[in-house]
Amino acid sequence: MYRSILRIVYSPCTSHNWRISRCMKKAAVVVKAKNATDQVNFVREEIDNHIPDWTSLKANTLSMRGNIDEKNIDAVFLKLMMNAQKFEAASSFAEYLKKSNEELSIGIINGLLALYYELSITRKLTDEEKEFILKSYKDLHARYKVLDSTTCERLLHALCAIDEWKKATKVLADIHLSGKPTHSAYSTLIANLFKNNKKTEALKLIEESLDNNRPLRHDAYEYWIKYVLTKYKDKKTILRHLEGICEHVSKSWVTLSVQSAEVFRNLYSNAGWTVQYTQIRKLDGECNRCKEKLTPLQLTDDEFQMLQNVIKDKLIVGSDLFLKTSPGELQQFMAFIDKTGPYDIVLDALNIAFSARGGQMNKLGLLNEVVDYFQKQNMKVLVLGRKHMLGWQKRSINDLKHKACCFFTDDLSQDDPFFITAAILSGSHTDIVSKDLLRGHRFVLQNEQLKIIFRRWQWQHQWMVFISKYGKLIYQKPLKFDPYAQKNNNSWHIPFKKEDEVTAQVNDGTPNLSSWLCLRPQIAR
Repeated sequence: MYRSILRIVYSPCTSHNWRISRCMKKAAVVVKAKNATDQVNFVREEIDNHIPDWTSLKANTLSMRGNIDEKNIDAVFLKLMMNAQKFEAASSFAEYLKKSNEELSIGIINGLLALYYELSITRKLTDEEKEFILKSYKDLHARYKVLDSTTCERLLHALCAIDEWKKATKVLADIHLSGKPTHSAYSTLIANLFKNNKKTEALKLIEESLDNNRPLRHDAYEYWIKYVLTKYKDKKTILRHLEGICEHVSKSWVTLSVQSAEVFRNLYSNAGWTVQYTQIRKLDGECNRCKEKLTPLQLTDDEFQMLQNVIKDKLIVGSDLFLKTSPGELQQFMAFIDKTGPYDIVLDALNIAFSARGGQMNKLGLLNEVVDYFQKQNMKVLVLGRKHMLGWQKRSINDLKHKACCFFTDDLSQDDPFFITAAILSGSHTDIVSKDLLRGHRFVLQNEQLKIIFRRWQWQHQWMVFISKYGKLIYQKPLKFDPYAQKNNNSWHIPFKKEDEVTAQVNDGTPNLSSWLCLRPQIAR
C-alpha cells in the first residue's frame, strides 16, 4: 500500500508534480528575462555619462547571465549606443573595434556605416572615418558578388555623408537587384546631388523615385531649395524655380512634412507673399483664409476609361477575385449587370447593415431606410449583399427586392470587388455607399498613376452612412474637390502633416484638411 502511495506521489504524471514542473519552468523564463534585462541595463548605465573601458565593459557584461554573448556583444553594444544617440561613445567603441586584430563582421560594418552617417549630421567626419567608408565600399564589393539591401542602404547613406555621390549612385543600382530603394535612400542621394550642384542627375532621380512610389523626404526638399537660393540671386528667378518645386509637390500628390512646410512658409514670406496656415472646408473645399476653392474633383473621360478597363481585367478576368468565388457566380453576376444595369448608386449591404445596433430587424430597417433615401432622389439602386442575408426577416428582404435591384453573393466570396466592379462598369456617374476605405484594392493596381486615379474616383463617388449618438442617420457625401497641392488664381494651397498628429474622430476616408499652407502674392498698389 505504501509503495502504491509513493508511486503516486513521485510519479511525474501527477497533477501536483506537473504544476510544480510548470511553475519551475515559468520561474526559469522570468529569471532568464530578468538576466537579459540586467545585462542591457548594466551597459546603458555604463555608457550613460562617460566613455568606459571597452575591454572591461565587455568582460563584465559577459560575466552576467543573459542573451548577450561573445558572438553578438559588439553588435548589441553598437545598437544600444545608436538607439540612445550616444554617438561619441559609439565612435570611441568603433575605434576600439578597428584596432582589434579581428575581421569585422558585415553586421558590425553596417553598424559603423550607420554611425558615421549619423555623426556626419552633427560634425565633419575625420579622415580616418572617411577612409573606413571608402575601404568598406571597396572591400564589401570584393568580398560579395551581390550586397544585401540593408548593407546597400547603409553604404549609400555613408557615401553621401562624404559626398561620394557617384559611388552612391552605383549602390542605388545594386539595391534594385534585390528590391526597391527606400524613401530615405532616394531622398538622401537626391539631397547629396543638389548639394554637389548635380541638378540634372537629381531631377532624373526625382522622377525615378516617383515612379517607384517613393515621395521625397524633408532633406531632399531642403537641399533642392538650398540649391536654388545658392545658384540664383534675382527674386523673380528664385520664385520661378520655387514654383517648379511646388509643381512637383502637386504632381506627386504628396503631403509635406511640417519641417518642409515651415521652409516653404519662410521662403515665400521673405519674398513678400502673404503666407498663412489654414484649413480647408470639407463641404466645398474653401480655404478659410483666402476663400478660394480647391479645384473640382472630376476624372477625365480617358482616366475613367483607363480605370474601367483595368478594374475589369484585374477583378473579373484576373485571379484576384477567383480566389474566393467560382466562375459560375461570376458569369451569373455579369449577366445580372447586363440585364439590370446601369445603376446610379451601388450599396455595400452588409457594411451598411452592421452600422445598426441590435438584431437583424434593426439592420434591415437601416438598410431599407438608406435605400429609400436614394430612391427619393430618383436614383436607380443596386444592393449587393451575401446569401446568408436571405435568411433574415423575409418580409423586409422582399420589400428590399421590390425597391431595388439586389444581388447576393456566396458567403465565402469577397464582396468588395463585386460592388466596385458593378459601380465602375455602370459608368462615370455611378456612386457607391460603404464605410470600407478600400485600401486593399489600390494595392491590386500596380501602376502608381492608376492608384491615384482609383483614389480620386473613390473620393468623388463614395458615400458613407453613420449613426449619431441620438440614433439619427448621417450621410457623408463624396468630396467635391481635389484634396492635394494645387494652384488657384496665382495662389498655392499645399497640405502638410503635423508631427504626432492624433485625432479621436472616426476615420471616414477624408484626406487631411486641417493643416495646409495658403501662399498668395501681395497685390501691387
